[in-house]
Amino acid sequence: MIAKKYVGQIGQLAILVVAWLAAYKLAAMAEVFKPFSSLWFLPAGVSLSIFLAAPGWLKLSPLIANLALAVPGLDSFFNVGDNAARDQILHAIRHCGIYFTAAVVLKKLLGPNMAVPNMRATTTYIVVITIAAALSAFSGVSLHALLDNISWDIALDIIAHWAIGDAVATLVLPPLLVPVLSAVLGVKPLPPHWPSLSDWLRELGIIALAMGVAFGAMVIDPALGSLWYITLLPPIFAGVRKGIMQAAISAFLIASLTPIVAKLSYFSSEPLALSVLLAITATASLLVGTAVSMQRQTLEQLDAQNQELEESVLARTSELAEAYEFERHLVRSLGHDLRQPLQTITMLVEGMAMRKSEDEPVLNALRQISATMSNFLDGVLNYALTDPGTVKPRNTALRACAVLAALETIYLPIAEKRGVRLHVQRADAEFQSDEVLLRQALSNDLDNAIRLSAPNSTVSLRHEMRDGQHAFIVADEIAVEYAHPPGTAGFGYGIIARVCKVLNATRIKEKNIRGILLPANP
Repeated sequence: MIAKKYVGQIGQLAILVVAWLAAYKLAAMAEVFKPFSSLWFLPAGVSLSIFLAAPGWLKLSPLIANLALAVPGLDSFFNVGDNAARDQILHAIRHCGIYFTAAVVLKKLLGPNMAVPNMRATTTYIVVITIAAALSAFSGVSLHALLDNISWDIALDIIAHWAIGDAVATLVLPPLLVPVLSAVLGVKPLPPHWPSLSDWLRELGIIALAMGVAFGAMVIDPALGSLWYITLLPPIFAGVRKGIMQAAISAFLIASLTPIVAKLSYFSSEPLALSVLLAITATASLLVGTAVSMQRQTLEQLDAQNQELEESVLARTSELAEAYEFERHLVRSLGHDLRQPLQTITMLVEGMAMRKSEDEPVLNALRQISATMSNFLDGVLNYALTDPGTVKPRNTALRACAVLAALETIYLPIAEKRGVRLHVQRADAEFQSDEVLLRQALSNDLDNAIRLSAPNSTVSLRHEMRDGQHAFIVADEIAVEYAHPPGTAGFGYGIIARVCKVLNATRIKEKNIRGILLPANP
């Protein structure tokens, strides 16, 4: 098992070494300007990508590849030149030391945010890369001058080209190469928004169109040479459209193709100026792409949170609906199941009253308890039956006089028994409403008013018009107002509130006045 593991790691090491040497060979083959100013000096970008992506001792692959250039036979194949093996070894240590340090610094500064598109990470990345490219260029030309490979004059002349070339290479390659290497080495899968082949082809087509306009115009008329700036726009637009990954694709393609097309179209400007603009374009496109990716990521997170919230609300609503339905069932069951034994108790009390031997005060107390429990159960059932979520009003054409007469028939004997005068004012108005619910609401108000009124006081029931709406009023002379009338469970007020909600009516509650205001159009 251990041997198989090491064989696999050696294979991965070989892949990384070959990838680095292929980039070096491509750099030598694609010399357009000076090789040190060309992006085709890709090994810097490949080295940084490997240092960022490869785990453990696989990070040695750039150093091994650099040292392989000193092997006789390979040096001529890779166009290393006449440099001695010692010189190549020193350059390998210099090159790998700088970019390995840059990778360590980036990981230290960014930590887990290394792969997260945010402005801090991208800005830190650009700053560290710029410093590393400058150090690489300075140390490289200095080492060549100290080894007498070039003069100091030439070293000073090429240092800017070298720094820009390394900067562009390390800017545009790692955003694309690090995810690929991580996936190949089994460190982590490709990002969910990894560009597809169509994304590459789309950017290539846009860039080809921009270059055709820019450099084609230059070939037709040298006076139109300034149009080559158009080639710098596609990476910015790519970042705006699709975010950082698309910006990285476009920046890589534009940086790879622009110098070649410029050379073929007889570009006459200073190559360094073009390199600087390519570096600026790569930097700007990565920053713009990062900003857009952050915005999209935030929107996706908000969408995900909204989806979770909606699912949570639906689940909670379903749970509440089940609990509410169980509660309604329980209330109705209690009302029905307790009614029969209560009626039995009432009959027993009346039977006992017929026997002269029973204590009259005790029987009266039992009657009071029975009546209270009966009222309580009626309230429970009526409260459950006036659920606004399930009860629908059955509106019919009604006459106010008929509603008032029905209530008078029921409550006049009750009022006379308590010594209360009930005065009903007849009215001949027509309206639409649910008679059962309306009478139920008015019955609660009328019953409370009669029961709480002192003897010889008056309770009145009337109909009147208020702002074009039908108002049914119960007025009394009760001096003290109770939150819940004594001897009740408070269901009456709850029933009236529910009836008002079902009928879309307004509760009337004033001093010594209770009632209900029906809507003009129910």
